[in-house]
Amino acid sequence: MSPHPPLVDVRTLGQRLLVFATHPDDEVLGCGGLIALAARAGARVRVLVATDGAAGREGEDRARHAALRAAESRGAGELLGVAEHVFLELPDGRLGEQWTLVERLTRELADFAPDTLVAPSPLELHADHLALAAAAAAALAARPAQRALLYGVNTAVPATLLLDVTPVSSEKQAALARFVTQDAPKLVARSAAMDAARTIDQDDPQVTAVEGFVELRGGAALEYARRARALAQVAGPAAGGSAAASLEADPFAATAVITTWNKCKDLCENLDGLRAQVRPFAAVVVVDNASGDGTAAALRERYPEVRLVVMPHSRYGACETFNIGFATATTPLVAILDDDVVLPPDWLARTVERLRQEPPTTAIVSTEVVEPEMPASYLESPLLARERYMSTFRGCASLARADALRAAGGYDERLYIYGNERDLTCRLLNLGYRVLQFPGVRAFHKTPFGIKMGKRSLYYHARNAWLTMFKYAPAGALARLPWLVLTQVILRGRAREQAGGVTDATGTIGIGRSLRETPGATWVVFKAGCSVLANLPYCLRHRSPCRAEDFRLPLG
Repeated sequence: MSPHPPLVDVRTLGQRLLVFATHPDDEVLGCGGLIALAARAGARVRVLVATDGAAGREGEDRARHAALRAAESRGAGELLGVAEHVFLELPDGRLGEQWTLVERLTRELADFAPDTLVAPSPLELHADHLALAAAAAAALAARPAQRALLYGVNTAVPATLLLDVTPVSSEKQAALARFVTQDAPKLVARSAAMDAARTIDQDDPQVTAVEGFVELRGGAALEYARRARALAQVAGPAAGGSAAASLEADPFAATAVITTWNKCKDLCENLDGLRAQVRPFAAVVVVDNASGDGTAAALRERYPEVRLVVMPHSRYGACETFNIGFATATTPLVAILDDDVVLPPDWLARTVERLRQEPPTTAIVSTEVVEPEMPASYLESPLLARERYMSTFRGCASLARADALRAAGGYDERLYIYGNERDLTCRLLNLGYRVLQFPGVRAFHKTPFGIKMGKRSLYYHARNAWLTMFKYAPAGALARLPWLVLTQVILRGRAREQAGGVTDATGTIGIGRSLRETPGATWVVFKAGCSVLANLPYCLRHRSPCRAEDFRLPLG
């Protein structure tokens, strides 16, 4: 009995085919025969090419090469019968950094409404291919009935569907010959070898070229991709068993922990980004602070893989709900994420890889964050574009060792919200840990740049900064702090903040503006001061001055 599935008729794939390709030429290498047969049978075929195909080039040279690659793809498509092309023109070699990728693929699926989607396999080796495969799986999760075929370019897929492309093999080779920038003769020879290899077990001698695909429905795409990525990247290609077992055995397995309140749309976009991670999360925990916008119902319906904790009322602070999320995690690593952050596909993979290079005393890797209204000068500042150990971290997109969080006691729930990252870092520093700021990967945070305007934000930022310093600042530094805060924070110019002059005290960016623009700011600060005095006995009971070399006052 042949180990291969039988050949199928291309007409069973429907009249509308959408093809996702990572680079110009992948669509022909991976499924050029399918495209030609479908078009010959009267199907409408749309090809979406994700990258510009111009890796390693800059400026005008990049633009010129990208235009050539696009022209080659269009020319090849004309030979195969492609009805239309969509070029996203995302940077070749950096597809994993694109946090909008899932959204764009989802939009394309909704716009074209294909009978069959043809996309890269998650078993691919190239980083860009993996990113597109992961994003496609996340987009398919919203369309459980969508038929999908997965193809291989760098790695052959374990095919469940075979297609005899012998009648169009010459058209496919002619299309590949259009890619002169990619050494067309080698592409033709490689494609011919791949297609011929699948004919070994075919009884019909007239079948000389076969393309193979994994066939599934959209509802199964996410789990298939997750299993494939887990087995390939965690346990190795020769490993057996389930993806869950592989993830449990991984010393760098991570749980994403998110707390949320009335941000259903933002949270769903966040979860789509987590689904699209090239390196899968072992688990995702969402603590819903009794949202009134249907968050819990939406998660139960659309994200069954999420471990959902719903609080009995909404009066809990973020510090407490995050601690509840931390307590549910059973993996060695915990990703600390805001509900309105979107991670690019390679966020976890690259952050884990950076943590692997650190000693066990590095408790947290804090990644760079891009926010609305963030000036380009801030992102491009030399002070920010370097790795450094810090005395705080970005609580919207960081990766932490779970045992370090437990040793430090998690967030101080008395703080309620804001400033809790610096407070936790002080305890970590006192335990001998360090926090690394890692600009090598970026997340997108929808909250605008700087501290949030308003009375509540001003109150907790002002109050919590003093509570933390009363607990951890050495006596001499504490005595100087009022003058330093006045001269270096309150009177600090906005130009300096926007130019990247503030590298550590991210929670103080915009404090001067908040004091000027918040109605009743004087009364808010007075109330915050009264709360500090009321909590002074608590601070003194927990006082443990931090003398670690990474400790800094919250000034800049």
